[in-house]
Amino acid sequence: MSYPGIFRIYGLLFLCLSVFTTAFAGDRGAGDAPAGKNIASRKVNKIIPAKVNEKYIYYDVCGLCEKDLQCDLKDKCIKWTDGKKYDAVTSWEMKREYALNSAAGACSVEAFTVTVEVVFHLPRWEHTDVAPRALVDKWNRYMQNLLTHENGHRDLAVAAASDISRDVAELAPIGTCGDLDRRIHDLSRIRMNKLVEEQKEYDIKTEHGRRQGAVFP
Repeated sequence: MSYPGIFRIYGLLFLCLSVFTTAFAGDRGAGDAPAGKNIASRKVNKIIPAKVNEKYIYYDVCGLCEKDLQCDLKDKCIKWTDGKKYDAVTSWEMKREYALNSAAGACSVEAFTVTVEVVFHLPRWEHTDVAPRALVDKWNRYMQNLLTHENGHRDLAVAAASDISRDVAELAPIGTCGDLDRRIHDLSRIRMNKLVEEQKEYDIKTEHGRRQGAVFP
């Protein structure tokens, strides 16, 4: 039985930079606000789409009949951190990088970027010309369906990252950068908790990809 779609939540990476324009007047850095601009009334003007980097890691299986392929798949499939074994696993790591700007008695978000690092762990069958055409076709359908399911997990993570970017862009300036940093953390935590439930619901709905044909043979 195929159990793709397992994911891991990594710790979020923070890069919090507070820029105090009043303290460095005349020596303005790239993140400073233009002179005379009221930081207390501004928000992030642009929602930056989540950056997505994808990596594929394969393990090789062999066989010239369904039974041999299935046995080798079962023997070599991925043992994940939960102690169970799966045909395929999609893991992802989300990183947030942002700068905070404090001026005019309030703190605002100067820049905010979310990067999602996605790693697909998948089987690979390097068949030869002697492999039966019907078996090759069956494997190709399986792999296509497996990727469809794994991409569903990826898409949920990317959507969560985009939601976090939008929520942060809509934040109004508040009293201190410490307060704003905690607000960003809370928004991210709430959305990440929601993502956990969405991933579980996706696997329940698809029966871990079985309803999508992600099972061999």
